[in-house]
Amino acid sequence: MKNPVKIALLGVAALAVAGTGSVYAEGLHVIQGGPAYFSAGVGVFNGVGVRPVSGPNPRIPELDVEYQSASKLFGIGALYGLMVNTDGGIMGYTGFYSDIAWDNDHWILTPVLGFGGYDKGRGKDLGSTFQFRLELGLAYQFANGSRLGVKIAHISNAKIVQQDPGENEALVTYSIPLSFGDHS
Repeated sequence: MKNPVKIALLGVAALAVAGTGSVYAEGLHVIQGGPAYFSAGVGVFNGVGVRPVSGPNPRIPELDVEYQSASKLFGIGALYGLMVNTDGGIMGYTGFYSDIAWDNDHWILTPVLGFGGYDKGRGKDLGSTFQFRLELGLAYQFANGSRLGVKIAHISNAKIVQQDPGENEALVTYSIPLSFGDHS
């Protein structure tokens, strides 16, 4: 695990999952309720800090969509997502997330720990179908509850097979609250 992005994401995700119920600092708090969110992001697949193992692994455009449930236990909710890239690569995933807010709930930090299935299409071989996904998003929340932000993500099989080149993403995201999922 030499990749600093992976180490940072693992640390933040572990912190959020292990201590969400008690992570409070001045102005910093875990959002316990609120609406469900639908989020869409556009960005670059294989774009941040990963060197190819063999052959060309170009940086290519990607689209990522997620549904974050409103139901949370100790500030941790379920998440479902789909990532697709322009080489036909696709990953469906599920996992857990937490929203950590500060500055009167205008800034939201969202760590995600997920897992799912990946198909490379014509693109980068990540070594296996089963993959883990780590994300860290930072967004500004507007008065209507919508959010505009950035997200970095990492996909890896965590060395469950010998080949594990990993892949890092950088995206710009927009999220809208869904009123049917409001559990305030």
